[in-house]
Amino acid sequence: MSSNHESAIDDAAWASPWRRRRVGEKVALSVALILTALLTDPWPGCALVAAISLVLILGSARISPALLATVMAAPLAFLLVGALPVAVHIGADGWGIGPLRVSATGLATALGLLAHGIAGTLAVMVLATTTPMVDLLTWMRALHVPDTLLEIASLTYRMLFVLLGTTWAVHQAQRARLGDDASWRRRMHTAAGTTGSIMLRSWQRAVRLQEGLEGRGFEDALVTLSPRRERSWAFIAMTLAVVSAVWVATWAAA
Repeated sequence: MSSNHESAIDDAAWASPWRRRRVGEKVALSVALILTALLTDPWPGCALVAAISLVLILGSARISPALLATVMAAPLAFLLVGALPVAVHIGADGWGIGPLRVSATGLATALGLLAHGIAGTLAVMVLATTTPMVDLLTWMRALHVPDTLLEIASLTYRMLFVLLGTTWAVHQAQRARLGDDASWRRRMHTAAGTTGSIMLRSWQRAVRLQEGLEGRGFEDALVTLSPRRERSWAFIAMTLAVVSAVWVATWAAA
């Protein structure tokens, strides 16, 4: 697994045994779980969706728990920041300190939003951690999505990794020069000074990448070959079974 967290999720998708499955089947599973997380109640619907997603990611797909925790950190922080204003209000009744109050209704609403968000994010991760971007683009090309849109997405994806790779190289160079031992003010000054260098080097690498593609005959579409994958009726049946089980449990608890 790559030490660069930004590319580790793509590395995991390439190494996952689920990469051999048809992209459409994985998309159907992920979308079904997302819709279930959005349309069912936090309990037991969202809880079951989150549990099923975790079992699929950590079990059948064989994704590292450490990697999943890493990629979920930013979405969880975003969800917590979004739920906080719902739970906390100014004035009126409730528990709190000074003008800040937390009511039972606000807290329940915030926890419900958090449950929907976590379950939906984990459902997205079912697809993200098992399907490389190149497979998604190839699948969308088979659905006759315009090549222009696919090439913009593909080039943006590649340019992002160029930027991340350059940033990682600069960071490693700073650490080799004992940059982590400097004061916070010195580190911020160094970071500001190297931003321009990172952007310039990333642009130069991007230009070389484009020249390399043109030298290999790239004109309007970079078509990649996709291995033939057989349809798995067992996987489709599993998708229908787990989604149906969540809905049945939700109706029974209502």
